[in-house]
Amino acid sequence: MKNIYIVVEGQSEESFVKNILTPYFAPQNIFLTAEVVITGKNSKGKLCKGGGDSYTLYKNHILKLAKQFSNAENYYFSTMIDLYALSNDFPKFNEIGRFDDKYKLVRHLEYGLREDINIDNFIPYIQLHEFESLLLHDIQKIADEFFDVSVDVRKFEKEIARYDNFELVNSSKEMAPSKRINKYTNGQYCGRKVSASKNILDSVDVNLLRSKFRHFNEWLVSLESL
Repeated sequence: MKNIYIVVEGQSEESFVKNILTPYFAPQNIFLTAEVVITGKNSKGKLCKGGGDSYTLYKNHILKLAKQFSNAENYYFSTMIDLYALSNDFPKFNEIGRFDDKYKLVRHLEYGLREDINIDNFIPYIQLHEFESLLLHDIQKIADEFFDVSVDVRKFEKEIARYDNFELVNSSKEMAPSKRINKYTNGQYCGRKVSASKNILDSVDVNLLRSKFRHFNEWLVSLESL
């Protein structure tokens, strides 16, 4: 049995790990637990979570978990962090200008992350380009979720068809996957992204996602091969 703690960026990723990936891996005796990155405490001392805008927050959370389970066997740690809007204090971030190939870029950043965390049972993962990329696997499902909005499915599909695959949909800050979805849902997505993303992915076949998202699949292979 393997136990894998995944430090995630926000509630959407937490829900995805809990509701989609955990049932998928359980038959393989691999059990996943998602933890939203701790970003601080409020005035009452309650932990604040989500949207970590500094690498230090992720590093502290990962190392805290590693210390907590340092004497336990078969515990591993991973991440699910968006490449989009990644904080510039991440290891090797200052070298990203060297890469035109986004796959080489994201692997280089993951290597830097692994090198800096420096524990054997850590498997870094950075999502190309962001979590919402996964929602693009079926534009009709987005339209069905936002049935109260007139989503132009054909136009949306045509727009993203210009890219080799869904992981590469991100030509600017204004055209990231989440921004595109928000545009086609008349600004409704950002107001209910956690519940909407859960519903859109609720019955998704993980193997279908693996076939469509190369880097995502590489991460799952890494988890399976522990």
